Amino acid sequence: MKVLHVVASAERRGAELFAGDLVPRLGRAGLTQRVIVLREGRAPWVDYQEPTTILRSTRRLPGVRFDRGIGGQLRDAAREWAPDVIQAHGGESLKHVVLSQVNGAPVVYRRIGSAPVGMTRGLSRIAHGHLMRRANHIVAVAEALRRETIEVFAVPQEKVSVIPNAVDPARIRPQMTRGAVRRSLGVPPSAPLMLSLGALTWEKDPLAHLEVFEAILAERPDAMHLFVGDGPLRPALERAVQERRLGGRVLLLGSREDVPELLAAVDVMLLASRVEGLPGCLIEAGMSGVPVAAYAVAGVPEIVLDGVTGVLVPRGDRAGLASAAARLLGDEDARRALGEAARDRCRRLFDIGSVSHRYVELYERMVR
Repeated sequence: MKVLHVVASAERRGAELFAGDLVPRLGRAGLTQRVIVLREGRAPWVDYQEPTTILRSTRRLPGVRFDRGIGGQLRDAAREWAPDVIQAHGGESLKHVVLSQVNGAPVVYRRIGSAPVGMTRGLSRIAHGHLMRRANHIVAVAEALRRETIEVFAVPQEKVSVIPNAVDPARIRPQMTRGAVRRSLGVPPSAPLMLSLGALTWEKDPLAHLEVFEAILAERPDAMHLFVGDGPLRPALERAVQERRLGGRVLLLGSREDVPELLAAVDVMLLASRVEGLPGCLIEAGMSGVPVAAYAVAGVPEIVLDGVTGVLVPRGDRAGLASAAARLLGDEDARRALGEAARDRCRRLFDIGSVSHRYVELYERMVR
């Protein structure tokens, strides 16, 4: 069976990292695969371990985030290779597959994030619902997204299934000790250290993470915070760090390949996103034994069990999130207990090895 994977970029972001874990596993199952990357983006890039083509942007249509030049290249590549299934990883990939009129093979759309409020109303809801219904099948990464897909965007329920996000545990195995990583970053051995891991975008809301950390400093003035990821809000985040005089306590590390080492060095992962799906960063944290303090948004409660593997607060409760995170930073025994429970749960439920066969079964069903 020939599967063509379409991803938005070569960058180390959630959808791309999942594809980077999934593709090699499908190859071991005997599938022939190719990957098309819609845009290059900033290094470091994901290695998909299969033939990969990066398309070149030429003519972007204003307002719809669709590049006609990329669409034409995608259509030509699909016609030439003639895949049995097209796997669209994320909404941007689906949009280019559908609007490029790539015909012939069934399209599986992996839906990775809940919709912002503006997308669930009026013409935007109608347009996005139309795009989703053009897919032959939708894989929602969380039960919350499955319900939203059916109830908000009017996709027939028989076209939607849930296959959770997953991570390859081998990818997040650290090669350095906690102490060595901290020394390389200039972080004192005993400093309470937090991590925000994700793209610096509106959806992930890095400025909210900074505000939460600033509130934590009132209780833990020795705490430090790492931001790992890049994106359009980086300049705003840099200005905010400078204006609040947090340069000595906040490190903006950009996109990194050494996330396993960083996870080994931190005490708590923070998540204060506006919208989410089933965040891979929380699975990575869990597999690394790092407890999470997060908003209970979308599929987050499907990963983090409040009081068992981490702590959850209602979406938007920045004061509550700061208080919960500060308590974790001050209680080593609680962090250890939550981290051990998180490791057990995430390795049991969200290992790419136990998820990849479900994609093989789905593709076989689509072809039949």
